[in-house]
Amino acid sequence: MLAADLVVGDLFFCRGISSTTLSATARCDRLSSETAIAKRDSPPPADPTFINTALNAVNTIRVQHDAANLTWDADLAAIALTKANGCTLNHTGDYGENAYYFWFKPATRKPNFTAQTQAAFDAWVGQDEVDAYLAGNLIGGGHFTQTVWKSSQTLGCAFSTNYCAQNPKKEWWFYCDFFPAGNVIDQYEDNVTV
Repeated sequence: MLAADLVVGDLFFCRGISSTTLSATARCDRLSSETAIAKRDSPPPADPTFINTALNAVNTIRVQHDAANLTWDADLAAIALTKANGCTLNHTGDYGENAYYFWFKPATRKPNFTAQTQAAFDAWVGQDEVDAYLAGNLIGGGHFTQTVWKSSQTLGCAFSTNYCAQNPKKEWWFYCDFFPAGNVIDQYEDNVTV
């Protein structure tokens, strides 16, 4: 298990780095050679219940940090789906990105997607992320800062719909893309309220 992996009961997840402008070095990139081989039952990014769950989760957090509500962007959700199905942490494009993954024992257990969506956002704005940002660690606090970045206006999220080859844990991946991207050097003071 990587040092960045967290264990909560029989649920596991790993957090990546959410910056498009800082180093894209990731703590969870060991799956980069895997390819999708089988479908799984996850909510489509256009599902109204999923959209409302994601927007409620992020906007509840943003209001606590003086940031305006985000709106859903179907194009960003399609991009997030492609990234989630890549089964790896791979920050690309002109979007702010937060990635999250988790797995269960047994691997065949189906997640509660509402709970896992909330868990992802909770992890991204957890005390470790806030403390890292306050200590000047912009990479370690990158999920938090992207989530509350005031200049971001739209969001698109997706769960992976594929199993990954050569992946004994059968992780579920969850990506959210934000636009405009946050974590821009010299703009933190104007965009992040703790």
